[in-house]
Amino acid sequence: MAVLVLGIFCVGTAELSPSGMLGELSRDLSVTIPTAGLLVTVYALTVVVGGPIVTAVTTRFRRKYLLVLLLLVSVFGNIVCVFAPTFELLLVGRMITAVIQGTFMAVCVVTAGNMATEQKKGSAVAGTQLGVNLATVLGVPFGTFVAQQIDWRATFGSVAVLALISSMLILIAIPDDGKAVEPTSVKHEVRAFLKWQVIGTVLGTVLCAAGMFTLITYMVPLLTDVGGFPAEWVPLVLLAYGIGSIIGNFIGGRCANRSVEATVVGLSWVLVAVCILYWIVALSAVGSAVFLVLFSIATFALIPGLQVRILSTAADAPTLSLTVNMAAFALGAALGSWAGGQVIAFALGVRSITLAAGIFSSFGAILIGQIVYAARCQTVKPREHDLVSV
Repeated sequence: MAVLVLGIFCVGTAELSPSGMLGELSRDLSVTIPTAGLLVTVYALTVVVGGPIVTAVTTRFRRKYLLVLLLLVSVFGNIVCVFAPTFELLLVGRMITAVIQGTFMAVCVVTAGNMATEQKKGSAVAGTQLGVNLATVLGVPFGTFVAQQIDWRATFGSVAVLALISSMLILIAIPDDGKAVEPTSVKHEVRAFLKWQVIGTVLGTVLCAAGMFTLITYMVPLLTDVGGFPAEWVPLVLLAYGIGSIIGNFIGGRCANRSVEATVVGLSWVLVAVCILYWIVALSAVGSAVFLVLFSIATFALIPGLQVRILSTAADAPTLSLTVNMAAFALGAALGSWAGGQVIAFALGVRSITLAAGIFSSFGAILIGQIVYAARCQTVKPREHDLVSV
């Protein structure tokens, strides 16, 4: 489990690290901050488009060796980023790194479940998500610190080395069960997805994720350029942001255990409120830092409920439920990071991205409320019919 978590940590850090060093990237490559934000947008779009393709062409690979191969591709992509002389080549390196993410995460989940006993499968699968939390808690602040003290290229280099070590550890520690990622009937699973409860939940996830990443992508300029927060203290704030993600993940998991519907409806509106209140306090260095942590808690509290609802509403489509779940967040990340850049480009100011995040999140909250209400109506109607019949 520790080896799998390390691998996910490497992939997650590669995904998120540019958010903490947009200033260094823009200055060194002579591009604007919104243009530098495309490193997040293009990465997310590559996950959405490339993930299903990579999964389809690797279904016959044995899981252990597939994990190693995918990580080596990630290593190569990060090395391209290290030596990229231009912004365009840096984008290519990001795309190479991104194309393996969806498949790698899905295979890690499957592998963790197969290694655990029947009574501990759920805990094992949930445990793999620790890698994502650690990427937020440690990976992003570490990458920002290295970029400030050495160079942004050193951040990508550090991730490449750690991913190479992780691939070697997987080769040594993960048992070879001799199984491939078994293909399933695509026609059957697509049919299972043609239900409004499933499609609506996915669209709600996309919109909420767009709200999250509108702000996440530009959180460092929001701290320094708007709030006047000292740049040298940013890694500590990002560390607090990561700790907030763990707290939020714990809160969201506990709430989802009690009621998934109440969790996704309630916490989606909490996210909206935090984004709007963030706009009010953004001019204060302390207020901006505090609300960034509160935003982290609200964001990661909502994510478990959205994941559980997608998995439950798409129970007849197990393969697509994993891939679409990841693709929904990635598509939202692409949409949000692009929208945040457009807000800045249209001279509305970095501060306005908090309101843009709130608008996206409010659309997601409205849609989620509608599908939950529709699901309750469908549950109540048969019961009323039964009473009338009696």
